[in-house]
Amino acid sequence: MFNLTLWRPALIAAATVTALAAGGGAAYAAAIPSTSSTSTTPGSVIYATGVHAGPAQNISSSSSDGTLALKTTNAYADEVSTDWSGYVTAAKAGTYKKTSTTFTVPSSISCTGTDTASSFWAGIDGDGDGTVEQDGVEADCTNGTPSMFAWLETYPAPEEEIVNNQTEQPAPVEPGDVFVSTVTENSSSEYTFVLDDETQGWSINTQQAMPSGYTGEGLTSEVIAEATTECNPTCAVMPLTNFGKVAFTSASYNSTAYASTNTTRIDLYQNNVEADSVGALGAGGAFTVTYGRPTVIVPSEIGRGDLATAEAGIKAAGLVAKAAGASGVGNLGTVTAESPAAGTRVPVGTTVTLTYTLTKVTVPSEIGRADLDTAEAGIRAAGLVPRAVGSSGAGNKGHVTAESPKAGTKVNKGSTVTITYTVK
Repeated sequence: MFNLTLWRPALIAAATVTALAAGGGAAYAAAIPSTSSTSTTPGSVIYATGVHAGPAQNISSSSSDGTLALKTTNAYADEVSTDWSGYVTAAKAGTYKKTSTTFTVPSSISCTGTDTASSFWAGIDGDGDGTVEQDGVEADCTNGTPSMFAWLETYPAPEEEIVNNQTEQPAPVEPGDVFVSTVTENSSSEYTFVLDDETQGWSINTQQAMPSGYTGEGLTSEVIAEATTECNPTCAVMPLTNFGKVAFTSASYNSTAYASTNTTRIDLYQNNVEADSVGALGAGGAFTVTYGRPTVIVPSEIGRGDLATAEAGIKAAGLVAKAAGASGVGNLGTVTAESPAAGTRVPVGTTVTLTYTLTKVTVPSEIGRADLDTAEAGIRAAGLVPRAVGSSGAGNKGHVTAESPKAGTKVNKGSTVTITYTVK
């Protein structure tokens, strides 16, 4: 047997649980009831101060550094946020009994002076109901310093950080670690959480009761990268940590692999801007989530005479085309400028302004031409529009005596040139 201590700072006193390595355990009591939760629809903010109720917990663990325990976190007393990106199954109560995935902790986490937060996890419920059963890894930046830790949660109870039982230090998590995250429903009031750091060589397997008054619905299964919510003491969604990229594989529910036919992608927006991009689901439930909006190269449409074709080229790159200049004159000019410039890497959805400029042509000389039809054809060949005046109906009994604009003048392509035809 070994002793596990579950700490609840500012909530309840520490309670000692005596447990067998292979399972078994005693109950502990909750001292503070849960608050009412708000909607868990993606995009809203959820907050609560609930704690676990009295049913027994069973915890077994393995670690070269000693046994593992659970410890309520201070900074993130309520972990659950609906600022999700990833994949979720169709909602159907009582359907989802197990969610599992393997993911690699991002190898490059970039911190600035802004405090940020993110987490990567597998779970059941949370999209359309009032509970979430989940476990995974947090990757945060505080005062410019990155930190990572492993956790589990039965929302609306607080998050439980996985710590070393002897030292109370967090179970080791490093960039590049490969985790297997699994949540299984034992009953609507109890769940088994298995979190295995295959790189560091530790794992935890624990049965956790739902908080008093709450039961899981098995409504959805999800695998998520999340901008987490900090409650200290008020709750707010944190800016998403720049985690680079996180790769999920083997995402599944009830041992069925996630696929485009059984899940819906969720995109994460902060301040009306896409905060990360979710890749397409591949074989065996594999996908990636990349921090920030995806980027593309602005294609070159310079010199394009057909404005519609130029706009189509911009749109095909995932960008928004905006025409400026002589954009309403048809195909009488060319694209002379782009902003941002061709070759620039920009986020998908960026507006590219195409400047369309009318082509300048020289008015040809048709002075002295006796055949009016031939004179008009010469004007048309220059990209201009002929207009005959004078004795224009007299056949070829005269000659062109004047042009307006004059021969040699530079004019916009498509301009009208008036030809004066005079009978001898």
